[in-house]
Amino acid sequence: MHDLKAVSSLVKQILEENASARNSDNVLYLEILRYYSSAKGVNLYQLTVPDFLMKLEQKGFPAFETVRRSRQKVQATYPELAATGTVGAFRARNEKVYREFAKSEV
Repeated sequence: MHDLKAVSSLVKQILEENASARNSDNVLYLEILRYYSSAKGVNLYQLTVPDFLMKLEQKGFPAFETVRRSRQKVQATYPELAATGTVGAFRARNEKVYREFAKSEV
């Protein structure tokens, strides 16, 4: 498992530098992948989707969920890095819906 502090630190840096990443986990994750692929000498753009998914840990990439949770924590700690406008409102609504779902039986 990746060092959560290192991932969170990188997430914070990206959110500070890239406003688009504040509003999109996909943009944020792509920036994370660019960082790790460059550091590990992996050509991100030559990986097939199956190869990427099956060898995620082997290639040294953090899991999408790790990045998402790190983003949530960073944005909760640093509100100035939170999603803006409609994205922020959308996430707040979805959180409420998910909490209700989580309390229900499946």
